[in-house]
Amino acid sequence: MEEKQSEVKKEYKCKYCGEVFGKPLLLAHHVRAKHKRAKKREKKGLSVEKMSEQINKTIEAIGILKGLQVSPHLSDEEKKVLGDVSKRIEELLAFIQKSK
Repeated sequence: MEEKQSEVKKEYKCKYCGEVFGKPLLLAHHVRAKHKRAKKREKKGLSVEKMSEQINKTIEAIGILKGLQVSPHLSDEEKKVLGDVSKRIEELLAFIQKSK
């Protein structure tokens, strides 16, 4: 008679959350879906947040330049320079927003 060997089921444990899986493929799918992609999403969210903060600061700087441009204490040449600078910054801002 043949002896039946008791099958030892191997368990695969997630190193991130400790969840147990019966097959390594299931563990791999879990790690990719729950942990690896989540990290990438989190990093992307931080970079988007930094970008929006920079855009807000740029818009604020444009407002300051426009305010300085109408100052009565500046010469016409200085007003023209401020106008050119604010125009360039606005164009760069528009370009950055288009390329998103």
